[in-house]
Amino acid sequence: MTKLKNYLYKTSIDSFKYRIELRLVDVKDERLLDCVIETRTAKSTGELIEEKEFKQSALKIKFDHYEVKFAINQILNVNYLVILINSKMLESRYLEGINNKNIELIYNKIISCNVINISFEDFLSLGNISDIDIKKDFTLTKEDFKLVISDLYKKSRPNKKKNYGVNKFTKDDNLGIEWNDRKKATTRNPFLKLYHKEVEVANGTNKEYFEHYINTNEVKDVVRCEATAKGLKELKLAGIESSRLIDVLKASDKFETIIYNAIDLNIEPPLKPQRSKSPLSPLETYIFAHITNMIKNQNFTFEYALEFTLEHFNNKVAKSRAKKTITQVYESKIQGNISEVRQRRLSNFYHQFGWIKNTSI
Repeated sequence: MTKLKNYLYKTSIDSFKYRIELRLVDVKDERLLDCVIETRTAKSTGELIEEKEFKQSALKIKFDHYEVKFAINQILNVNYLVILINSKMLESRYLEGINNKNIELIYNKIISCNVINISFEDFLSLGNISDIDIKKDFTLTKEDFKLVISDLYKKSRPNKKKNYGVNKFTKDDNLGIEWNDRKKATTRNPFLKLYHKEVEVANGTNKEYFEHYINTNEVKDVVRCEATAKGLKELKLAGIESSRLIDVLKASDKFETIIYNAIDLNIEPPLKPQRSKSPLSPLETYIFAHITNMIKNQNFTFEYALEFTLEHFNNKVAKSRAKKTITQVYESKIQGNISEVRQRRLSNFYHQFGWIKNTSI
């Protein structure tokens, strides 16, 4: 079973649409020949722009808690086999995502469906892919992720067109933010999504799949990013010159660029935060150490720590002055320090995500 920690912060493929000329494969299940799907395509690339009822009309081969879908597309008078390929086909290695080290597992699963036959070499070199979802996983608590959603929602580029722009989800069973409808996304308005994987695993429609194939503890505090390259145009923007399966897999070092391009087109750049550099006086240093120790090591609230400290003052004037000084240190240094620690966590996430590209910010 895959350990997520081995794949955190690394990009891989979550899903894609595989297309190959039907004449290049051996059809073993003749039911496939009845699964012809009408499509509208881009003449230059063959990219599927519009599909009608693919999921309903495709030949579905069922496995435990997931299925593999096959269909035939007629494109420019040529019949193509199309397979919807998803990282769920990796089963216990789902968290890895699809890469050139495990693609043979995907191939073997397809062959085991007994729908078509093709050699592994031809599967890699003769097929093209589109609708490619690139994924990257991070770690962040749900509380911090809610702050991320708020930050990115405020900084999202405005878009008043239907099916475009930002949309956030802040319910206990659905926590995330996305930009543009996936089906309607374009090169200028690419699909991008951030969601809390732990929440999805616990509450989503694929809950039974996750419980069956992976250790759900592995996704605690995991946030997933997904960005889509719909076709060759988006691949070329990332420096990938071919949509052949083997070429895309070999260009895994460019997958992050697909995410970064989606971030740049959907979210305004962040502002550089201002930090106070004023030093503590000796008295403030003592108060800082004393109050911080009570809050962090003894789990006191500030209010209780303040009350406990002020009990040692008998003089009303001195007590009033101490209260004012302690409160000022707490509000300007301790509370601010706690806030700054959280901000550093968020900044680290933003850097890993790709929104902050300068490590000095």
